[in-house]
Amino acid sequence: MSFPAPPLEGFIVVVQHRPDVARRIESALSQAGATVFTASTAAETIEVMNRYQSHLVVVDTHDADGVFNQDVVFAAFHRRSGRICYSETFPKDGLITWARWVDIKEPAAAVVEQAIEWRRGMRD
Repeated sequence: MSFPAPPLEGFIVVVQHRPDVARRIESALSQAGATVFTASTAAETIEVMNRYQSHLVVVDTHDADGVFNQDVVFAAFHRRSGRICYSETFPKDGLITWARWVDIKEPAAAVVEQAIEWRRGMRD
């Protein structure tokens, strides 16, 4: 008897968010099989993305220092990594618009669904 692999097995994700939100997202993505790393600042996020060759990054609009996360989204775009902005509002301008937006009122499962969609798109 064989069991199907978790949908995000082997998928590397970097999460940069408020600690309570990061823990929720990390738990949900891990349960779906992803390997998850967390970071708190834009610079640290980019470093972790590059070090572990991430497939996806999940960010809020701003990092822990209040820095707008468009540099993170831009770096992920150039790496051809997926980008999810899990926030209350989504800016209408700037490079961060290159991320999929998920309303933070949605459960962490909504981020997992977007991650699975991104992974499916990578295989095509």
